[in-house]
Amino acid sequence: MRQISLYAPALLILFLSACKKDDPSSKPSNIDYTKVSFTYDKFGSTELYDLFSGVNPAAKISTGKASSAFSYELTGSNGLKKASDTLVKGNGTLDGTGNASLSLQGLKDYKDGELTLKIHFTATDSTLQVKAQKAEYQIRNYRDFIHMSPFRLADTSDHYVQVNDIAFPDTVFTTAPWNSFLLGSYDGKGFKITNLTIKTTGATPNGTPYIGLFTGADSGSVLKNIRLELSDAGITSTGQVNGAGLVGYASGCTISQCSVKGNILIAKDVPSFIGGISGHNDKVTMTGCSFRGRITGSNVGGLMGSMGTSSVINMCYAYFSFDSYAVGGIGSVYSPSSVLTISNSYVVAHDYTSPTFVAIGPVQYAMTSTTVTNCFANAGTAQNGVTIFTSTTDINTNLSTLTIANWPAEATAPADKKPYKYDTDLTAPMKLWWE
Repeated sequence: MRQISLYAPALLILFLSACKKDDPSSKPSNIDYTKVSFTYDKFGSTELYDLFSGVNPAAKISTGKASSAFSYELTGSNGLKKASDTLVKGNGTLDGTGNASLSLQGLKDYKDGELTLKIHFTATDSTLQVKAQKAEYQIRNYRDFIHMSPFRLADTSDHYVQVNDIAFPDTVFTTAPWNSFLLGSYDGKGFKITNLTIKTTGATPNGTPYIGLFTGADSGSVLKNIRLELSDAGITSTGQVNGAGLVGYASGCTISQCSVKGNILIAKDVPSFIGGISGHNDKVTMTGCSFRGRITGSNVGGLMGSMGTSSVINMCYAYFSFDSYAVGGIGSVYSPSSVLTISNSYVVAHDYTSPTFVAIGPVQYAMTSTTVTNCFANAGTAQNGVTIFTSTTDINTNLSTLTIANWPAEATAPADKKPYKYDTDLTAPMKLWWE
């Protein structure tokens, strides 16, 4: 027992010595503990929005030597977006605690891909680097969607791709969730966008709003493979608007293989142009699109609201109910100078009220510049190129034999080149080949 007590002080000294080595305050001064880190592993639309809103810096330097000078440079595996863009680089000094934050505002100018941040410390001639991914054009959630291009104008090089289903929270939007005009493309890849609610009072002193999932798609833009399902409340307005489920203003764009389900309910006693897919239209090519739901408004089209010059609708359908002053089963109002083509499409209307209902459309002016071919409807005023059957079964029988030899380039053709297929309920309106 006496021997044990003699060795106890030595054991205590060793124990205290071991503790002291783990004490951060006792780190040897000749070891560099500097750390460099990106705030996010991936910079998507949401992270870029937070970055430029000042929520977080892009990168941090920590636990370095106080007041150390450094330089930095950001490179990207795929380079910069434009020839006029420049690499992000600069100089700085760590604060008194050995820390620094880097905003890297020019990060938005890099193409998607791997980002590498290099930090060089002047005094020690040492370099640290860290990597992250830039994925601005991958749309993962509703925040990514509403923050697309948050701090710059839209560009023709913007090509967004949805990478999974997206559900909006129980938020009531008063404008389009993406309140801008698309110039590039958005590919939904067949994933769903659900639970969208828009409620607005319509026109303001600034003008008549365009409402829908997108405010506008313009000048060569492309919307494709989008599956939009509105909330139970859907899209509503008590005042004047132009709009639709997918896009409020469509001009010079292509809309391909998109669908909208839900209700778009606009007051009938105010001027409006409302479509299931797109509101105001001019020089639009719409292929393989569908709307299922209910629409109200002063002027209604099952797919398009107002129809402008040189619009083309092919292999589309509307299965809907409505209450309106003037309805075109596929498209509504158009101007006398418009040149329109509607083909290989159908309309099944139910529970409707309208003093003017043209089976396919449009509904205003003599249709001398509108070509309608190989179309079907269950109701509405007859027109050239449209066969009306009161029975959905008869419409389905004719659609089932339809084959499109010259399949349009903007849509992906099935092996048999048949645009329609039966639902599991053979008496229900037919679906498109991709549905």
